[in-house]
Amino acid sequence: MSFEFIIPSQKDDLLNKTEINQYVVDEVLSFREIPSALQSVKSSFRSNGTQCLLEKFDVFFSILILKKDVKPDLKEDAWQLILKVGKSLATEVAGVLEETSLEPGSRLAHLNQVKMLCYLLCQYMEMFEDDSNEKSDVITTGKGRKNKKSTDMAIDWEVERENGVKTLLHLVSLNILRLWDPPIAEVEFVNMITNLVYKLLENPHIVYVKAKETRTAIFNIVGVMVKRYNHALSASLKILQQLQHFEHLVSPLAEMTSIITTEYGNKSVVAEIMREVGRKDPKDLVRDNTGTKSFATFLVELSEKVPGVMMSNISVVLCHLEGESYTMRNGVLGVMGEILLKVLSKDSLEDKLKDTRDQFLEKLEEHIHDVNAFVRSRVLQIWLNLVNEKCLPLPRHEHLLSLCIGRLQDKSSQVRKQAIQLVTAFIKSNPFAAKLSLEDLKANYEKEKEKLESMAPEEQSVLEDSTLVKIEEEWKPLEKKLRKALKKLEGEEEMEEDNNEELIQDEESANSVMDRIYNLLTEEKFSDAKLLLAAFKDAFPDNSFLQDTTKESQSEADTEDSQRSTDANIDLGHMKMIFFGHKKQSLVITSGIEEEKEKDPIVNEVTKQQVLVQYLKDCCAFATQIQAAVPVICQLLGSKTNTDILEAIDFFVTGFEFGVTLTMMGIRRMLHLIWSRESSVKEAVVSAYKRLYLNPQGGNQRAKAFSIVKNLSALLSGASLGDLTSLEGLVVELMKSGEIEQSVIQMLWERFAMKVPNTTVEDSRAAVTLLYMIAGADMGVVKSNIDVLVKEGLGERAENDFILARDTCLALLKLGPPKKVQGQLQAEPFRFPQNHQMFDRLQTLLINGVQQFENSYWIPFGEQAINVIYKLAEHPDIICGDIIKALAKEVIKAEQLNQTLSQETPMEEEKQEETEPKETDPQDASPSNSQDASPSNSQPSSQPSSSATVILTRLIAFAGHVAFRQMVHLDTYVFGELKRRRAIQEQKKDMKTPKADRRGSKVDKSTAEAIEDELGLAGAAEEDADAEYIRKVCDVEIVTGDSLLGSIGPLLVTVCTNQNRYSDPHLRSAATLALAKFMLVSSEFCESNLQLLFTVLEKSPYPTIRANTIIALGDLTVRFPNLIEPWTPHMYARLRDESQTVRKNTLQVLTHLILNDMVKVKGQISEVATCVVDHNERISSLAKLFFHELSHKGNAIYNIMPDVISRLSDPDVGVDEENFRIIMKYLFSFIQKDRQCESLVEKLCHRFRATKTDRQWRDLSFCLSMMSYSEKSIRKLQENFACFGDKLADEDVYSCFCTIISKSRSFAKPTAKTLIDELEQRLQQCHTKGLEDGEIAVKASQVSSQVAAQTKGKSRTKSAKTPAKGRTPARGKRGGQRRLDSSSEEDFVDGVENTTPAPRSKRQPKGRQARQKPKVSFDSDSDSEIELFDLDKSSQGQLILH
Repeated sequence: MSFEFIIPSQKDDLLNKTEINQYVVDEVLSFREIPSALQSVKSSFRSNGTQCLLEKFDVFFSILILKKDVKPDLKEDAWQLILKVGKSLATEVAGVLEETSLEPGSRLAHLNQVKMLCYLLCQYMEMFEDDSNEKSDVITTGKGRKNKKSTDMAIDWEVERENGVKTLLHLVSLNILRLWDPPIAEVEFVNMITNLVYKLLENPHIVYVKAKETRTAIFNIVGVMVKRYNHALSASLKILQQLQHFEHLVSPLAEMTSIITTEYGNKSVVAEIMREVGRKDPKDLVRDNTGTKSFATFLVELSEKVPGVMMSNISVVLCHLEGESYTMRNGVLGVMGEILLKVLSKDSLEDKLKDTRDQFLEKLEEHIHDVNAFVRSRVLQIWLNLVNEKCLPLPRHEHLLSLCIGRLQDKSSQVRKQAIQLVTAFIKSNPFAAKLSLEDLKANYEKEKEKLESMAPEEQSVLEDSTLVKIEEEWKPLEKKLRKALKKLEGEEEMEEDNNEELIQDEESANSVMDRIYNLLTEEKFSDAKLLLAAFKDAFPDNSFLQDTTKESQSEADTEDSQRSTDANIDLGHMKMIFFGHKKQSLVITSGIEEEKEKDPIVNEVTKQQVLVQYLKDCCAFATQIQAAVPVICQLLGSKTNTDILEAIDFFVTGFEFGVTLTMMGIRRMLHLIWSRESSVKEAVVSAYKRLYLNPQGGNQRAKAFSIVKNLSALLSGASLGDLTSLEGLVVELMKSGEIEQSVIQMLWERFAMKVPNTTVEDSRAAVTLLYMIAGADMGVVKSNIDVLVKEGLGERAENDFILARDTCLALLKLGPPKKVQGQLQAEPFRFPQNHQMFDRLQTLLINGVQQFENSYWIPFGEQAINVIYKLAEHPDIICGDIIKALAKEVIKAEQLNQTLSQETPMEEEKQEETEPKETDPQDASPSNSQDASPSNSQPSSQPSSSATVILTRLIAFAGHVAFRQMVHLDTYVFGELKRRRAIQEQKKDMKTPKADRRGSKVDKSTAEAIEDELGLAGAAEEDADAEYIRKVCDVEIVTGDSLLGSIGPLLVTVCTNQNRYSDPHLRSAATLALAKFMLVSSEFCESNLQLLFTVLEKSPYPTIRANTIIALGDLTVRFPNLIEPWTPHMYARLRDESQTVRKNTLQVLTHLILNDMVKVKGQISEVATCVVDHNERISSLAKLFFHELSHKGNAIYNIMPDVISRLSDPDVGVDEENFRIIMKYLFSFIQKDRQCESLVEKLCHRFRATKTDRQWRDLSFCLSMMSYSEKSIRKLQENFACFGDKLADEDVYSCFCTIISKSRSFAKPTAKTLIDELEQRLQQCHTKGLEDGEIAVKASQVSSQVAAQTKGKSRTKSAKTPAKGRTPARGKRGGQRRLDSSSEEDFVDGVENTTPAPRSKRQPKGRQARQKPKVSFDSDSDSEIELFDLDKSSQGQLILH
């Protein structure tokens, strides 16, 4: 064979001959000749084998040239033929290569065949790959028509591609280099094959699982090329290039690189890749974040596969840790983490590897405080892997945990998530103890420490002496060097002090800093050690170590060379003590171990005890750190980010399982998350409590049920009302999911009935509480055991245990019909007869128990009893009426007994008067008869007994709740039942009437009636009539008139208006609540007593009464909005109450009313704004939440801003300047729209004209500086410049306008900058002119003061003779108050002046003064009388809330 096949750079090169022996294609066949030519190739292959490739190459080449015109089946036939030739050629060449020597002719023939075949394989695979990509593009886009001629393939290209790559691999895996002479393949051959495989990798489908064999073959082809064909450098560059452009190749290329390194033994590729990555410009990495991300991920994945090779080359990429690209920092840190996990985590490491490990760990610690949140998160994730795999050295636990706890408050939620996970992992993987109860660990530590001190003191002293000698020998040479270094550093103290703050991080403890100082001393870095010591003194000035060593160093300084400075000696002493302390700790243990070896049979107990004490000390330190993290993670339970909540839940569950005591705080807070709207959070809470409380270990079914009941009962201990409500929600969820089994419910009933041994009263109460919670999900639990509840919960035990009786009532309340669904009729009532044992027992307990004066749970039990009676009894009003009458008789009996005792034993009365200042004043009248109830029938001088007061308090509380429940009974149950019965009647009527009659009846009806029936208005009219009737009954018959409750109404008014006679706080509190409940029932009663209720709200000295009253007024506002509306300013005034509880309740009530549009937003909203700066954090947070919610209601914030600014800047009723700015800064954060800003700018500028004080100038200018300015807003300032121009002399005002200019300039468009410059010039001119005018004004004021001094005497005389008309010294221009005679007691309520104004009636003609209401008197004694006045609207009376 005389020709040589040269790999062409392009196809046309095979058509032109450039060398003598070069192979060229004689003729390119036409597409019509190709089918027959292809058949001849097949015949030639059958007859001549692989020789046909040399003869018929032109046919295959022609198909490549005419590929667009050749049919797909012909191309596929040619491909199949090429594969057959390839397999045959590989076998043939393998046999040839086994020969020791090759003939030149045979060698060249086989070389040409190999080149031709490889060329055809590469070209055909590229062709089919292009066709496949074109087809997938057409399918993906769905646009245009598919070219069936070029893209429809009958073969499965995924399979054929795998066959082609494997054929190519088989060829190049042979030692075909022997076919070349010399045995070096040309670059074109290598590039042809590698370019193909790299192109195949660019297909995204290559990463699929089904392409695994193809990928493996490609990786091996590249490996062979690197190993045999000198492709290493090109491969590394090509890998980097593909990483930059194809994201899907990160994992495949990492796998390929690891195969090249491990299977083909070439490490230079990894080294070259890392070197090239290290050379990357940091700016380019920032600019191309996608490519950078690929590089970083590639390095991390590669370090997982070949960590040893990566470690030897990592130094070249460490420079990127200081670069701008956070992605690359993440990649380098990830590489470090993998190396630490895979290589540097072994126990027996060489010193050099230990140093490398420590350097890596220090780098990771540094980047916990990286400026980028993604890096901080990634580093914490790396630490998490190290902790989980237990690769973290023990000495680093304390410092790392402190750094991690500091990240719990990171601003990034992702960092917080990783930090919580890391703290949780520390607990799970801690090497100290299975139970981390700090109290137990401290007790054990103290115990073992005392034991150590008592053990062999002589041995200990000998051991200490020998240890000190060894340490002294090591210290002496180090001390000489240290003294010389300190002398040199004396002149650098100032520089040291400047850098001290940066040396110690916030999370570092004193021990960790001393460890660092010791390490620096051993490394002879004396200057760094001195700097760190100085920083240590600044950071921990009160450290006991510093105080002790300072005294020792000063005493030594007196005995040594006097020329040395005391400071240098002190530093030297500190360093000496640090060195001795660390050395002593390590040498004591090692010397003890050596001693043990010398004493073969005898164990050194002292050394063992030392190790135990040190272990317990480390345990305590670890537990203390975990405890410190609990409060911070508790706060994250209230986070708006779900990941924070979910991770915090996992932390508390883990901590609880490991016995961390404080985690119980978080376990309780988790309860409230049961109401979360996020299903993931709700499920996590249920799962957590199931894991903690419903999965007891060991025991039979009954033992497990007992453990579950005991666990759930423990949750009830110390639970607040909110906790109980949340726990009920949790129990309902557990019941719905079937987690609470029947055995648990049975155990609860047994504990309730005290059938289980050793059951306490508290256990019984907890059982019935859990039962009513379970009944919330399954009413049958209570319904099937009513007799047990009545017998046990309302039986003999309940006579002395009202808590049990109350909880039993709560369980019975679960028996009612289910809640009405909106749009549906009320369910059929479920009620018991009036004479049922349940009601008899309730009646007996209430009447007989009223005499138990020491039991404070009678009223809570009574309220729940009333709820049960009204929900379950047939005639609840009759039952409650009987109870009220019986209680009234008890009041009369108690009062009569008191009068009898006072007449028979005057001496005892005197003694009682001495001991009763703390007791409360009772009522001496019968509540059932308004005439008998009048205090005027009793002796004014006698004081009722304490027993009568308690009974009267309970009667009033009971009557008030009965009135309230009677109203609910009529409004809800009776009205709903009327609707239900009417609907049933209509259904029956429709069923009885035939369809034909129905049609006829419709025809007979009038047109109006037909329309009403069609629209359903007839039924609505009947419902309205029923509702009106019920409303009338509530207004006239329940609490007013001759009814039983109506006779109690005057009694309530009497108690509320007569503080001197009825001074008991419990009685007054009950009376106020009862009065509010009576007012809720009847609008008439409400209107007549509204002024009294507001007087109580303002004047009551008890914060509890004021706090309860404001809540009651919120309910009254919802029920009777028109009656309460004129009094709303008095409700707002309670926001300035001295009691935090009253302010909080008032804010919550007003928030509810305003956000639900029950109260109009008026100027008094400024009182709510003052709460933003309340010193109580809870009130401040509620106020901010209110404005945040109000901002969602259209332009509400914008509309109130002018009034709020005016009121808060008013020097008489506003706030101080600092608080004003805080409030305004918060409120202006909700003004975002340009149009709102423009309007406010104009309004505020106009307000400058009405200002009277400098403070108001500053306030308005500050408000202007808070807004964002557009071009129109700047123009508004220009137009209204005259309004504020004369105020610019004030520095603060001018400063605020300068702030506006600087803020506007940074965001202004070029067109607006001219306006800004003009405004700035005008501002500066007015400011300068104002300062000059101010100097003239000062001189003028001096002259005027001299003139005023001369006329001072005359003016004083004149003013004394003629006071201003209509004015008094105590009365101002506005808000004036009528002067009251000090001898009159009619203008005082309970000894306090009444300033509560009654709102002016709307019917009263304008200009007429309202008449004063008549006095409301309930006693002939003048001390107990009260007058409620009507004051002018301008009165500034303050209301006090509680």
